[in-house]
Amino acid sequence: VLADGFLMIGIDGSEAADGSDWFCYHATSPSIFPVGFCEINMIELTPPRGYTKLPFKWFDYLRETGSIAAPVKLFNKDVPNHGFRVGMKLEAVDLMEPRLICVATVTRIIHRLLRIHFDGWEEEYDQWVDCESPDLYPVGWCQLTGYQLQPPASQ
Repeated sequence: VLADGFLMIGIDGSEAADGSDWFCYHATSPSIFPVGFCEINMIELTPPRGYTKLPFKWFDYLRETGSIAAPVKLFNKDVPNHGFRVGMKLEAVDLMEPRLICVATVTRIIHRLLRIHFDGWEEEYDQWVDCESPDLYPVGWCQLTGYQLQPPASQ
């Protein structure tokens, strides 16, 4: 816990000696979720690297690690009336290749989370993005600004 509501968060099972695998988030960030969020919303949760007791169960994991779940009341539950709907097209940054803006489709919505599918690519490349992410653009944004839009991948 840092000052002014900021937190350093590490991914369990990923421990770089230099701390480069830690992330700084504000406590109000819409990108952190309480224990059980994925299970409740049927989102695949990636278990910690090296954890072999599958399927992953939070209760067992917390008991085995002697950990305590952060209370749900600490998380941002604010959901703006964003207006996104499944099937809508947009231009989206590929978070794994941030220089690329691609033709994309909203395929699922959970509260303020949007599952973004990059047209022409396999589902394994889909990404979850917050509805207020600065990495989402309306259709035509690249043309308007002169930025190169990545067309759908060829099958």
